[in-house]
Amino acid sequence: MRIAGLGVDIADVAKMRKILAGKARGRFVENTFTRNEVECAKGGNNIAKLATNFAAKEAVYKAFGTGWIEGRDVEVLRDRETGAPGIKLHGEIGKIAKKRGIKKVMVSLSCTESAAVAVALLIS
Repeated sequence: MRIAGLGVDIADVAKMRKILAGKARGRFVENTFTRNEVECAKGGNNIAKLATNFAAKEAVYKAFGTGWIEGRDVEVLRDRETGAPGIKLHGEIGKIAKKRGIKKVMVSLSCTESAAVAVALLIS
């Protein structure tokens, strides 16, 4: 196994709150988060969790060096027993991962009242 990519991102929780309070909330949530992510964030009401998931998606795309492709193609999962975060890839980024021989995407997440941060590590 070897490290094939590293990405980090920080998201502003207040900015996420503002986006989710605006008229574009439905479209933004639908285009960015999977149904599972919204449910995990208490129906989309846990703004900090959504901001953390957004940072994770950005960190994964940075690790791949592709730039943002599709929000729902990077899914942030949480282990039901431990709460540990994980990543599941779908769509175009899933195809890119397979082509590059990526076996696992590791992610670390953290959040305060004002900022959410994520680090993603690609393992091949």
